[in-house]
Amino acid sequence: GERLLGIEVENLVLHRTTQESAPLDFCRQLIAGLAADIGATVRFDGEVLNRVDGNGFSFTMEPGGQLELATEPCANLGQIDPTMSMVRALVDARLSGTDYELTSLGHAPVTPVEELGLLPRSRYRLMDASMVTRGPLTRNMMRGTAGFQLAYDVEDREDAGRKLALLYRLAPVMLALTANSRMVAGIDSGYESFRHHVWLETDHERVGVPEGCLHAETAIDGYKRFAREATMLFLRRDGDLVEAPEQSLEAVVATGIVTGDDLELHLTSLFPFVRIRNYLEVRYLDAVAWPLARSVLALLSGIVYCPYATRRAEELSESLVPQDPVQLRTLHENAARDGLEARTLDGVPFRELAREFLKCSEATIGSETCNWSEPGDLIQVARHIG
Repeated sequence: GERLLGIEVENLVLHRTTQESAPLDFCRQLIAGLAADIGATVRFDGEVLNRVDGNGFSFTMEPGGQLELATEPCANLGQIDPTMSMVRALVDARLSGTDYELTSLGHAPVTPVEELGLLPRSRYRLMDASMVTRGPLTRNMMRGTAGFQLAYDVEDREDAGRKLALLYRLAPVMLALTANSRMVAGIDSGYESFRHHVWLETDHERVGVPEGCLHAETAIDGYKRFAREATMLFLRRDGDLVEAPEQSLEAVVATGIVTGDDLELHLTSLFPFVRIRNYLEVRYLDAVAWPLARSVLALLSGIVYCPYATRRAEELSESLVPQDPVQLRTLHENAARDGLEARTLDGVPFRELAREFLKCSEATIGSETCNWSEPGDLIQVARHIG
């Protein structure tokens, strides 16, 4: 209920000239070097260094060697900027003199997914083995994709349901706004956001839009049902992760073997487009350069946190609520393929809707009651929409 802002930014580590993905060993050396540079607290999973905690931020190594930066929650966007600048300088200095650089793209553009490594953590091994049986592009998701995630606070169950439904409704337009993953394995994929196409073809039990989540009054119950019905991937036993019975959470709980820790692990293994934690986590955005990413954070902060903008966005988003799951998937596939040139199922151009959502934030941002961002923070989004 504090209405703070949080952001996690994933970047690919790519060759400066060829854009081939860096070897996994190089990526692991990178995060180890960063830990040494800042004298940070480090966390290991077995022998794998997977997290570095600095002052107000953390680095995480994602499954395919993607480097993720997460900031601590901040009161406004201006407080995030110094951290992002400082951290980017640290990484650039560490990569100086090497053949590689951090790159903001939604999917590895050159190296085929078959040639990308997988960080040897039990969690990733079990995910890789189980999830691929329920989604043919699961391995692309783990090894080749990068995005940025935004976090927003909620006040109570009613507020959570309303925000959750709105953020799910906004997904097609917002992902189109950040679509940044056209090249895959060195060729044109035909998608403005191949990353989003990948997510649509990842484990269908734990991704996408849970049934009921497009409407405020049913969003929370729909998400709970989604969590109960998803197949469990792992259990924690004797300090390590082991394979869970290939059954839904509900079925495994009925056997009496699930602990509180197992439940928490299960909830972290769900990857819908908006995830409930003790806040709401927006997960449907391609990795883009920081100026546009921060501008999208400003845009959504106005819509989510300012009552007038919320009401107006809810009205505008009615055209983004299809009647059945097939139409919903079509809407998302259209967004992935055509970006801002896509249209809603009743013909409304996404670019036009994006302009209207921008107006929602412009009408409120910077006021005394909506001071998470400033009007100038929206400039990059406005330029991108055109």
